Amino acid sequence: MRSIVIGVDGAEPSLLEKWIDELPNFQKFYPCYAKMESTLPPSSAPAWTSIVTGVKPEKHGIYDFFYYDDAKDEIKVVSSRMRRMPALWNLLDSVGKRSIVINVPLTYPPERINGIIVSGLLTPPGEKFVEPAEIQDLLSDYKMEHLIVDDLPIRMAAQYNPEKVMNLLNEWIESRTRAAIRLMKKFPWDFGMVVYRATDLVQHFMWGRDEVFEIYKKIDGEIGKIMENFRANYFIVSDHGFYGVKKNVFLNNFLYEKGYIVAKGKPKSVKMGKILMPLLHHMPRKFTHLPFMRKLLFSLAFKKNLIDMEKSLAFCLSSSSRAIICKRGMEEEIKKLLEELEDGGKRLMKIENAYSTGKISYLISELQEEYAIMDMLNFGDVISEPEKFHFHGEHAKYGIFMAYGENISDFEHQVSVTDVAPTLLHSMNLPVASHMDGDVIPLFKHGGKVKKVDWEKFGLSSSERKKLRNIASSLRKRQR
Repeated sequence: MRSIVIGVDGAEPSLLEKWIDELPNFQKFYPCYAKMESTLPPSSAPAWTSIVTGVKPEKHGIYDFFYYDDAKDEIKVVSSRMRRMPALWNLLDSVGKRSIVINVPLTYPPERINGIIVSGLLTPPGEKFVEPAEIQDLLSDYKMEHLIVDDLPIRMAAQYNPEKVMNLLNEWIESRTRAAIRLMKKFPWDFGMVVYRATDLVQHFMWGRDEVFEIYKKIDGEIGKIMENFRANYFIVSDHGFYGVKKNVFLNNFLYEKGYIVAKGKPKSVKMGKILMPLLHHMPRKFTHLPFMRKLLFSLAFKKNLIDMEKSLAFCLSSSSRAIICKRGMEEEIKKLLEELEDGGKRLMKIENAYSTGKISYLISELQEEYAIMDMLNFGDVISEPEKFHFHGEHAKYGIFMAYGENISDFEHQVSVTDVAPTLLHSMNLPVASHMDGDVIPLFKHGGKVKKVDWEKFGLSSSERKKLRNIASSLRKRQR
């Protein structure tokens, strides 16, 4: 049976449960529904990568949209080439299965696969976003979304022109659906995947407002359009959930106050922020795509003019990952410092050492709900209430998992993001890759025995490929 994964970025279990009677297509999946544990951090970059690889971040190597190049003392953007483990479409290639993958984060640059990839978040404006390249001609009306250069004007407009934001988010949603239906109708496929990111953005910027429900309702309708066109096993997944933010924690302000950060040009950076925010208030969205604005915005994101990374002992890499970069040998000191940070007598963070490399260690904070990490260094308060243009919603530990199909029934089982990939392989009558950390979720009426095989990164030996096909054939016969 063919399988389709529909990603609803940041879908929050409590909201889905609250609105399920008003979401008829989500309701079809509801008998087979569970909260799904995200990665640590519960961020799109590691979580989506774990969903498509079946392994934890320490194996696939992706923790954030950004990474710190300690050899050059620079923050850089992650790419698909940094993923250390194969994605589902790589494994399916090995047994002759075709995939159509649309808007999955961290798929830029798009890989050459047995099928089609339309890359997702982190695709730079103006760059090739489809593989094979000739398919891009079929997507002339496709609406790309870009980190920072699109998110920042949306954050501004959410406060003074919410109708404009909703129109844009709806355009993106419809564009994903059109591309999925168009490509899946025109080309053969065994596995399809499309991710809607609008839920993440609307919850970040409009948490607690009516617009959040409107976006869930819109995506519910788009799910229905896809289901009308294709017979398949369907899976709905989210990379994490959401909660409302009551306080911000400015980690770099804290580390600066404690003497761990060496700052560059305090007056210039603060002045630039004060000038930039009102300016963006009145500019069209595409203004941020202009080369000089893109350079400025990414310079701020990379903290190039704010923090002397070579001289600093520790700094917060990004609010997305809640990660702290520190010099090797200082892990316990920084961990103790941050875990003692309190607000009203309540300790806010638990720190884990994710990995060490070269001269730095990468620490991750597990954060109390109702708080959000801010990575900007603005030399102000460490803990404060959100201002007008700050996030109003933040990532929570649990997202959703749902399934619908002829051979799928309800179940009671703990689910993790690493369980999605092995479950997808099993749903397609294929064995599970033995390197995967996750398990097959017991939701199939006639599941058969789970088989595991060793799967190399990008291809198998002829003998291993023959073994896989024999296993798949025997599983299909058993289910008939």
